[in-house]
Amino acid sequence: MASTTRGATTKGRQRRRLSVEDRRSELIAACLRLVGSRPWDEVTMADVATEAGASKPLLYHYFSTKGDLHLATVREAAEELREITRPDPDLPVDQRMRAALDAHLEWIAANALAYRAIIQGGISSDPEVQAIVEESRNETVGRLATAFDFTDPTPTERIALRGWVGYLEAASLEWLTTNAVTRSHLAQMLEASVTGALRAARVAPPSA
Repeated sequence: MASTTRGATTKGRQRRRLSVEDRRSELIAACLRLVGSRPWDEVTMADVATEAGASKPLLYHYFSTKGDLHLATVREAAEELREITRPDPDLPVDQRMRAALDAHLEWIAANALAYRAIIQGGISSDPEVQAIVEESRNETVGRLATAFDFTDPTPTERIALRGWVGYLEAASLEWLTTNAVTRSHLAQMLEASVTGALRAARVAPPSA
């Protein structure tokens, strides 16, 4: 994901005067590029500073620890994925779902390790990271409920939708690892599985 003209780009970055927020965003973007190309454990603060064309002291001015940078990066990646997959309310439900799934799979294909960082953040021991990931999952459940006109989902419907989000994540990770099916095929599988999950939610519970 890194530019082949990094040297020229870095010089350009060093010459520019950026606002506090723009500089912070640029540092996070540099971290996202690195996380998209190698495991997080292999990324150092020095790597991020170099990628951003900044000094290590400047990076530490914005993020006092690598953990702080990790938190900000997970938040940014989760927000970017949420925005990319935001459904178009003007589309019919099936087209809306397929467009969102296509956008989801396209983004994770281009940002495989960043996506893993988001999902693995959900099992992190850091409660703030967990909260970011869970917020993204809850928003996905809310979008699905809206798409299927569930103004007030029943407990079983909510379980089905939340379970499908887990299926989406697991299927996406497996696809990134194996590339066993085409992106279009996976999108079809994911789309069909939503209705299957909702059908299961309507199965009558066993009698006591």
